[in-house]
Amino acid sequence: MAEKQTAKRNRREEILQSLALMLESSDGSQRITTAKLAASVGVSEAALYRHFPSKTRMFDSLIEFIEDSLITRINLILKDEKDTSARLRLIVLLILGFGERNPGLTRILTGHALMFEQDRLQGRINQLFERIEVQLRQVMP
Repeated sequence: MAEKQTAKRNRREEILQSLALMLESSDGSQRITTAKLAASVGVSEAALYRHFPSKTRMFDSLIEFIEDSLITRINLILKDEKDTSARLRLIVLLILGFGERNPGLTRILTGHALMFEQDRLQGRINQLFERIEVQLRQVMP
């Protein structure tokens, strides 16, 4: 049973990684379809839907990853660094570095990858930026 759960989790991660890579390589003028994503992963569309109920949920999972990555690291910076200018510099470097290392996910952050998707997803990104803004405001004297 544990092996099945691990295999399912690995397949979910593989699907999300493929989606992120497609976002990275896509020119943005076309919507990423589940058919293209399934072909990229090497599974059927039905197999995608066994792991995610919708493409929106796939994007939700990528947004959760972005949120967890950025907010967790920002909180560590705030905990470990006491100097205001150092905190601000580290947070900005974190965000810029994340964007540079994850171009597909950056397209989600900018909203470019979400233009063919549900508006609710863009709302989640807006909330993430609001959270980061609140943390930055708390750092500044």
